[in-house]
Amino acid sequence: MREMATRGVSDLVAFTLVFSVIISMIGLMTIGGVGALDDVREGTETNVAEATMLGYAETLSDQRASDAPRRSTTIKLQGHGLKRTNSNISVTVDNGSGQPIDEEPLSTSAFVRTTDTGTELVYSSGALFRVEENGFVVVRLPPIRCDSNSADLPLTAVQGSVNVSAENRVTLRSEVTNRSLVYPVDASDASADYVEVDVGNTTYSEAWERVFEERLPNWKEQSSGVYRCDTGRAVVHQTTIDITVVN
Repeated sequence: MREMATRGVSDLVAFTLVFSVIISMIGLMTIGGVGALDDVREGTETNVAEATMLGYAETLSDQRASDAPRRSTTIKLQGHGLKRTNSNISVTVDNGSGQPIDEEPLSTSAFVRTTDTGTELVYSSGALFRVEENGFVVVRLPPIRCDSNSADLPLTAVQGSVNVSAENRVTLRSEVTNRSLVYPVDASDASADYVEVDVGNTTYSEAWERVFEERLPNWKEQSSGVYRCDTGRAVVHQTTIDITVVN
C-alpha cells in the first residue's frame, strides 16, 4: 500500500510538472505570437503609408506636367503626422561664356509623413524617400535627366502651412500657384557647358546624394553634395504647388 501511495504521489508530481511546463510554453508562445503580430501590423501600416505617399507623389507629378491648376486628394492618415519642412536646392549653370550663372537657392520644401514607428516618408521635389532608424530607401526618383546633349531639371516646390495628425481621412487640396523658367532666363538660348546641383541643404541630403551617385550616373560628384552634368543644353524650371488641408 505504501508503495502504491508513493507511486501515486510521484505520478501526481510528474503530472503537475508536465502541466506547468505546457502552460508556461503556451504563455511564451502567446506572448511571442502577439509580438510577431504587432510587428506584422506595424509593417503593414508602414507599407500602406508608403503606397499612399507614392500615389500622392504621382498626383503632384502629373499636376506639374499638366494644365490642371487644382486637385483634391483624400488619404487616410491612420494617426500618422503630416507636415511641410524646409528644403533647398541650388542650381548653377555655365552658359558657355565661361562665367557661371549662380542662382539663389531654390526653396522646394519637403512633405513628410511620420508613422507610429518613427518611419518617415519624405516627398522632396518629385523624389520619395522612406527613412527608418537603420537607413533609408529611395522609393521614387526625381524627374531629373542629364546626357551630353541636354539636361532637364523640372523642380517641384511645395508650400502651405500643413501640420496635421488624424485617425481618419483628410482631404488635401493642391493648387499650382506659379510656373517659372529658371534657365534660360529669356527662353531664347538654352545652350550650356554644364549644370551643377547642390543638394547639401535638402531634407535628408544623404538620400539625395545616393540618388545622384547610384541612380543618376551621368551626374559626376564635384564635392560633398554637389553634382555636375556636362551638357550642351540646359532647362531648369520650377512649379510651385500650394497644399492645404480641407478637412
